[in-house]
Amino acid sequence: MMDAFRVWLMGLMAVALILTVLSSVLPEGSVKKIAGVTGGLVLLMVILQGAERLDLGKLQLSYDDYSRQINEQIKAFQEKNCRDMDLLIQERCSAYISEQAQTFGLVCSPQVETEQTEEGVFVPVSVTMDIPYHAGLSQIVAEDMGIDAQHQKWLTSEG
Repeated sequence: MMDAFRVWLMGLMAVALILTVLSSVLPEGSVKKIAGVTGGLVLLMVILQGAERLDLGKLQLSYDDYSRQINEQIKAFQEKNCRDMDLLIQERCSAYISEQAQTFGLVCSPQVETEQTEEGVFVPVSVTMDIPYHAGLSQIVAEDMGIDAQHQKWLTSEG
């Protein structure tokens, strides 16, 4: 494809150069006008010949391939963004619960699970705690995180 374009461009430049030389060499008058019209027709033929050689079917296929690749890449980026957002929300919620536990003198590493809403937002739905049940922390998790007691799993249950 590139070689054909190069050959066409060289031919176009050659015709343009010949027409320029003829235009400067020929004397003013009807001969120069006829040569100008003839030269214009030859130049038009060279341009059309190059357009005829173009395979627009391949060009369309190439566009379709690029469009498909772009759409696949966009989908992959959106999926990765979704996974990253889910992980970030889980980590931030776990960190918040750990900070609240420290106010009670507790050390824990909670595991928060999230679900995606219809709007595409990830919300915490359950938490697994690696410490025994603590009523104050359970209440904070329920009030601040929206995770009710049924979705809180503790190392040991309420006594």
